[in-house]
Amino acid sequence: MTELTIFAVLGFLFASYSVVGNDALQTLGTFINSNSRIRWYWLFLFAATILIVTFSVGWVINDQDPSWGRLANTEKYPEVTIQWYHTLPPLVLLLITRLGVPVSTTFMALTVFATVGGLTSMLQKSLTGYGLAFLVGLLVYIAIVKTLEKRFRNTKLEEDAPRGLASAMGILIALFIYFVPPLLTDGNIQYSGAVALVIAGFGVLVEVCIHFATQKFGKIVYWSTMQWITTAYLWSVWLIQDFANIFVFLPRELNFTHGFFAIVAITVLLAYTFWKRGGPVQRIIKSKTAVNDIRSATLIDFTYASLLFLFKEVSEIPMSTTFVFLGLIAGREIGFSIVEQKLKTIKALRISVSDASKAFAGLIISINMAIGLPFLARYLTESNVPFEEVFPSPSFLVFVIAANALIVPIGFFLAKQKSNVRMILALMFLIIATLSFWMIPPDLS
Repeated sequence: MTELTIFAVLGFLFASYSVVGNDALQTLGTFINSNSRIRWYWLFLFAATILIVTFSVGWVINDQDPSWGRLANTEKYPEVTIQWYHTLPPLVLLLITRLGVPVSTTFMALTVFATVGGLTSMLQKSLTGYGLAFLVGLLVYIAIVKTLEKRFRNTKLEEDAPRGLASAMGILIALFIYFVPPLLTDGNIQYSGAVALVIAGFGVLVEVCIHFATQKFGKIVYWSTMQWITTAYLWSVWLIQDFANIFVFLPRELNFTHGFFAIVAITVLLAYTFWKRGGPVQRIIKSKTAVNDIRSATLIDFTYASLLFLFKEVSEIPMSTTFVFLGLIAGREIGFSIVEQKLKTIKALRISVSDASKAFAGLIISINMAIGLPFLARYLTESNVPFEEVFPSPSFLVFVIAANALIVPIGFFLAKQKSNVRMILALMFLIIATLSFWMIPPDLS
């Protein structure tokens, strides 16, 4: 049973700031950039309102579970008494982020709490998320580079108000959600039609809201309205996925008092992030997305949000939103390079492999910390820890060795990223590792 020890409180605060100061910039970064003329506290109030509503709804409908059921499977994510070593991963995450490494908050925060089955489940779902996001990003941007993106370049923002865009995007993503989930769940999912209907309905709702806004204030408000609504959608769905990374340090059933002070703490840290306009992490997000036009950013946000909504419905297993984000951006960049040829495909691929390599490096750090920190804690008190308790099965030992072996090709490539040969070698090893990790047994027994 998770207790509110001093380490639990510290871990919660470290994780809260890691999430709102690192992963949150994937959802709020472009929103902060494109609204730089607006006072930071208005942007913060908007994001804070969504934060509080999302937390409150999840707390009520999930019987006081603020993680939206992501930690409900106690066989994979058991409740434990928080020790000193549980607080280190989110603290390390803060340091790594400043170095420009797009690590996964989910793996850094949750791996040390997860069983072997919990770790492999998160890994498989996250790798699936990367692959699907890459495919969606590639196909979507191949389709729109010569249409929408060309229109964005040739039309001034204040004069651009394409009718039917929101509805079309909603319907396209709805069709994707309707057909893909049965493939991921062997046809066992029963509600993909209802989920698709919600997405399509949301697109129509956005269309109606924007229509009335432009009728009253003119075309100049079209894309700002679209962006604010899309940001609300993305921010809420993203929070549902990532609340588990924060609340894993607190009791699974959070009473009103603890819940109140927890959300106040997160809100204060969110305010600091907006006050700093994202801080140094914002520069990392700018370099990853390469998006300056609010219209392009809005399309990315809507697609990203719908992918997260999809995976939210497919299963309650936590996943890395960073992997989904990187997959989508990688597919987008390569799609652009294929159609326009302004950015060479090999250069776009190099950027994508670089980001994926850094994400895998963060994953390896997470796995080693999950194994090494509990071992160190027990060794300091018992001085003799049985080997089979550290590596419960030979297959798990092989998994850890194989994961760490990836450091060699990753480091070889990152040391000289302009080398195409090194890039191709790193890509080959990452693909092999991804296929291997995706096919491993859930419990590695």
